[in-house]
Amino acid sequence: MLTMLWRIIIWSMLVVLTFPTVQAFYFRAGMRWQYILLYGFVAAYAFTPLCRWLALRLNILDRPGWRKVHDRATPLLGGVAVYCAFLLSLTLNGVFLPGMGTLVAAGTLIFMVGLWDDVRSLSPVFRLGVQLAAALYVVFIGHIQLKILPPSIFGAWVNVPLTVLWLVGLTNAMNFFDGIDGLAAGQSIIISVFFGAIAFKSGQAALGWMAVAITGACAGFMPFNFIPGRSARLFLGDAGSTFLGFTLAGVAVFGEWSSTSHFVSLTAPVLIFGVLIFDMLYVTLSRIKNRKVAKIFEPLATASQDHLHHRLLGMGFARKEAAFAIFTLSVCLGVSALIIMDGVPLDALLGLFQAVLLFTIIVSLMFKGRKRRVGSARRDDDEGSGGGDEYSE
Repeated sequence: MLTMLWRIIIWSMLVVLTFPTVQAFYFRAGMRWQYILLYGFVAAYAFTPLCRWLALRLNILDRPGWRKVHDRATPLLGGVAVYCAFLLSLTLNGVFLPGMGTLVAAGTLIFMVGLWDDVRSLSPVFRLGVQLAAALYVVFIGHIQLKILPPSIFGAWVNVPLTVLWLVGLTNAMNFFDGIDGLAAGQSIIISVFFGAIAFKSGQAALGWMAVAITGACAGFMPFNFIPGRSARLFLGDAGSTFLGFTLAGVAVFGEWSSTSHFVSLTAPVLIFGVLIFDMLYVTLSRIKNRKVAKIFEPLATASQDHLHHRLLGMGFARKEAAFAIFTLSVCLGVSALIIMDGVPLDALLGLFQAVLLFTIIVSLMFKGRKRRVGSARRDDDEGSGGGDEYSE
């Protein structure tokens, strides 16, 4: 009875927020970003139970497997609620910069393919091909690309491939990061909050509103995905995680994150995405070193239990403890990006150096944990109980 009453209240709030008079009140009062945040949250909170019901009805479930940490079949389609809430709040805001529509359209393609993969598994090669096509669409149609080198024919040969690598790499990094309850959605909230803060501070309001829409949508989904003392009621699925990864990576390329230095503008997104970049680089190099993969893009299509959250679980962290540890690290790096945005290149170098030191500590702890696991496994072998190392460095 209480659950039904609460759902009625939530849906009533969503209807009221959709009224043009209510929207106009927020906009005239100078509370546009508050409206977008509230609408995204309420919409996602209202849509998520429906998506769970639909996933159960259609048997769209994420079943336990060797590389997964959950122990029961869990509904997918949480990404549908996040996507719809984001798109509605952004549409109601009604402000689109040139190229922003292209980014949303490409993100929609990524979402649709991810949804198809949730319903019926697709080949990694097909998914990667679509991601490459979406990235190239953003670059050539939306004219959104990294500006590592000044615009020129030679510069394009550097900027375009790096932009595609950035978009595709972070799309898959977010997807692989969706391994424990709340991790991908929580990470997306942290990333979008810092992009939004820097965007508003640097006078890029439209981009800030886009980041706020992601924040609200993910925040409305979190109560169903990150529940203290309980397992998630549903997951984002590939549709949600790849959409969030691609869209946030596109926001990073779209914006100018410093008015004082181009190098600082390039460094800030690297810090904000620092945990995802570290995880993807570390896993890729680790697999190549251990000859688990032979090609540089093969890790994007190879599943394993060697990501940062898996390693933290192997060190003895509980699932939510591992998530909080990763969230804390992400916030630290985001604060660094916020601090350096008005600085000089030396400030950016110091921020990157600080990030390297943090990740060096993490790698050292992972090696220490691996040695302890190996030693424990050997003692078990000596006692005749077997055992082995689950991860490789």
